[in-house]
Amino acid sequence: MFTDPTPFRRPILCSLACAAACLAIPLAAGVAHAGDPTDPLVPGELMLRAENPKLLASALATLSASFSDVGVLSQIEGRPIYLVSYGLTPKQTPDDVDLVIDALVLSSTITWGELNYEGQTGEGRTDSLWLSGLGLGHAHYDGQYARDLLGLDAAHKRSRGAGTIVAVIDTGIDSTHPALSGRVSSAGVSFVAGSPSFLDIGDGVDNDGDGLVDEQVGHGTFVAGLISLVAPDAMLLPVRVLDSEGRADNFELARAVAWSIDRGAHVINMSLGEDYESLTLEDLVLEAASRGIVVVGAAGNRATDDPREYPACNDRALGVTATGWNDLRAPFSNFDVRMDLAAPGGSVLFGGGADLARSIVGPVPGGEYAVWEGTSLSAAFVSGTAALVRAQHPTWPNASVPAGLVFDTVRATLGQTGVDIDALNPGFAGELGQSRISASGAVAVGPIAPPRGDINLDGFVAAPDLAALLSAWGPAAGGARADLDADGAVDARDLTILLSVW
Repeated sequence: MFTDPTPFRRPILCSLACAAACLAIPLAAGVAHAGDPTDPLVPGELMLRAENPKLLASALATLSASFSDVGVLSQIEGRPIYLVSYGLTPKQTPDDVDLVIDALVLSSTITWGELNYEGQTGEGRTDSLWLSGLGLGHAHYDGQYARDLLGLDAAHKRSRGAGTIVAVIDTGIDSTHPALSGRVSSAGVSFVAGSPSFLDIGDGVDNDGDGLVDEQVGHGTFVAGLISLVAPDAMLLPVRVLDSEGRADNFELARAVAWSIDRGAHVINMSLGEDYESLTLEDLVLEAASRGIVVVGAAGNRATDDPREYPACNDRALGVTATGWNDLRAPFSNFDVRMDLAAPGGSVLFGGGADLARSIVGPVPGGEYAVWEGTSLSAAFVSGTAALVRAQHPTWPNASVPAGLVFDTVRATLGQTGVDIDALNPGFAGELGQSRISASGAVAVGPIAPPRGDINLDGFVAAPDLAALLSAWGPAAGGARADLDADGAVDARDLTILLSVW
């Protein structure tokens, strides 16, 4: 176990033992069959979808006939999706619950039902820690190899992501970090029990018993920084659902997606995964895609295609694998024929240090910068690029591209304009995604995006935009273009932003 006297810092790791803990990407013990979860079950909890109160009551009555302590624990806002408790006798197992769920589905009492499992970040799953104390500054973050590889300078001449909202479902975001100043919405939320703040903070406890305390604190801030590096004018919406060990259960993940949908997100970044193909999460990912929202998932860091991780392997989410500075598959990256895209995520690490010219650099809480690696970071680069493309088409969905086609259009744009890396990775051809993304290539096929503050979409920030902002003054629906800081209201803060870009 490695400790540091400051709460938001991981030290340079110098010993061989420390380097092994930080740099090794071990496979999970044993080999699971596809679809068999290795993630832990949440005892005494199941989830179901019942389309009306009468059907819900019937389902609860049926469950109560077989199990004790049956009752509704929670509901996803605005949807007939419920978290339900149950108790088992010493002779009963969760398999008995599955059998009753199957019977309820067959009788059309519920649309679907399932037991609740945990998910987590790929980096938390493999105990990967970020490295700080390397003398890093903003210049290292801004000039990292991914900038040139993705063509960000050229991309930003056509789009900077203005007008888009990227929900970051993660450990929270340190909105005070200089790299994220003015780019994080104040309307974030926390679904972490007992911690209402959306900030990226820990509790000082080794909750998962792996010998590391708060090892995933900084994950959400790092991911947010990479999204912002690609799409600097996009607003980041913090959705804190992962605890400081990087964990959350299926129900909370689905609830976070639902919340992001309702708050107007255009892109939802999920740098996390679960190896159980949750119907609850799938339901919300499908809803997001049907409403024109792009969900991005990380492939996972176990160097395998079995077990698969979700939502990356969901057909209505963009699954992202990791490559290094040379476009070779990162050694830790999962791979699968279901993957959509590849993106930078590999770093060159050695003996507790890093080759900064070939590593991923991002912000971490406390105003610092660090080096990390993982498919979580690759997903962030894809989310940022999706925001660039989405910003070029502020009228979507429309008659030409209805809501149900926005996701497919963005997926096709990113896939067809990227760099084909199959020849460089012959052993993984077809399993790393259609291409390694190119931000400059993706925006080259679309129009120049309206700048930040261009509310009426005429290509300029001028008096008509001020008039539009004033006419929209007050509470704003999610994603309203005049709500420049994405906080749910058009007010003085938005006016200040508009005047600053006039």
